[in-house]
Amino acid sequence: MENSILNQVKNELTELGKSVGEIGKLRLIGIISRVLGLFLLILTVVLCVLALFTFGAVAAIDAMSACMPVWAAALIIGSAYIVLMVLAILCRRPLFINPFIKLLSKQIKSEEELALKIMEAEHKVELQHVRMRAQVENVTREMNFYAGLITRAWRAIKRLFQLKDGKK
Repeated sequence: MENSILNQVKNELTELGKSVGEIGKLRLIGIISRVLGLFLLILTVVLCVLALFTFGAVAAIDAMSACMPVWAAALIIGSAYIVLMVLAILCRRPLFINPFIKLLSKQIKSEEELALKIMEAEHKVELQHVRMRAQVENVTREMNFYAGLITRAWRAIKRLFQLKDGKK
């Protein structure tokens, strides 16, 4: 009986550890994907800004020159980079964050799914905690029962010996 209770507690602790590990893994995926997404966004914006400054400088030099079509082309390309920067900022989740979530988890495709998985894992941990508490309470009750039973038996044996010694 003790072995089955210990094995059950051991299994419950194993399940609890797995559930807590799953929460940690999912939260780590969320953090890493946000960090990498933000890093790539910053890198993209910095590169676009550098390209914009380069083309702006070329456009300013060409604007001062006599050849009009060169600076017009440079301004068009510069404006195209501005549009690309705006698109990168507006579409940062589908372009940067969600692909990293999908890459890191192989099952989850978006932040919303990741949040749902985290909630499921947290619920699993809560259930494990409730089961563990119930197991501990059951074991405590059984131990208290057996301790009380042994104490009563000991007192009864003690009284019997006292009665025998008192009658002699």
